[in-house]
Amino acid sequence: MNNLFFDLDGTIINSETGIMKSLRYMYQHTLGYIPHDDATLHTFIGPTIGASLQKYDHLAPDDPLINQSINAFREYYQDEGWMEYTVYDGVLEMFQELKEADKQLFIATSKPEIFAKRIIDQLNMKEYVRHVFGAAEDESVRSLKEDVISYGIDKTSVELDTKNLVMVGDRSSDIVGAHKNNLKAIGVTYGFGDYKELKAANSEWIVNKPQEIVNLAMEK
Repeated sequence: MNNLFFDLDGTIINSETGIMKSLRYMYQHTLGYIPHDDATLHTFIGPTIGASLQKYDHLAPDDPLINQSINAFREYYQDEGWMEYTVYDGVLEMFQELKEADKQLFIATSKPEIFAKRIIDQLNMKEYVRHVFGAAEDESVRSLKEDVISYGIDKTSVELDTKNLVMVGDRSSDIVGAHKNNLKAIGVTYGFGDYKELKAANSEWIVNKPQEIVNLAMEK
């Protein structure tokens, strides 16, 4: 594994606080009430807002309420929500070890690219991360993880050997997105997904902490 694409939410950072507050704000400002319990809202973390609204609110892809909801979510998120996160224990050490081993590291996230880059900058992780790839700010393009990964492969200035490129993420969308781009995937259980979800998505490897990603990268 010479090249690794990392998901952001649930893999590098625990962004639950900011995203959950943004989701509650979104529903209050579009519907006037929150139609889901916290357990359901929690599943919104990872996929794009539009994809989750289609799944849980049964909205058509072209329903105007999707754009209204994304705009409302962004109102809170761009001012406060994007800063309400913590870094998972062991992530910085993982990045340092992978860099010292000459691995090329990238971010591939369904979060709008503008916010993903802002977070990586704020965390001073640019010394480890070669490029940050994400969704468009309005989710008009790259609304699926498979599209973000494809975009990253095509756009990077680094020559990638896809046989040695893996996707690391905590949700089934990360695993499915990797497979649709003919990549293998490492699923992590310390984020928002769990072993059952990752196993059902046929993740090639499933790990419980960042150090295990280092161990795999060194072995394969």
